[in-house]
Amino acid sequence: MLTTAPGHIIAIANQKGGVGKTTTAINLGASLAAADMRTLLVDLDPQGNAASGLGIRKGSYSKSTYDVLVHGEPLESVLQATELDALVLAPASR
Repeated sequence: MLTTAPGHIIAIANQKGGVGKTTTAINLGASLAAADMRTLLVDLDPQGNAASGLGIRKGSYSKSTYDVLVHGEPLESVLQATELDALVLAPASR
């Protein structure tokens, strides 16, 4: 279960493709987690490259942020563990 402790939200957005949004998000998330800061990376890009960038095979998960936004699934039901204990991913899908 997610806690509601105060935290910080960092959004990485740009309308242009290929500018390093996903790479920046992955590296920032991993850096924060390596510093023992609990981090949730939420991928909303239909390409879903944050998962593969964190070593999670695309399609190896049954639910994604699409299910959270469109079907009302709880966020907790889509979370994927990563190699870093403090980093959790909510993966995207087409």
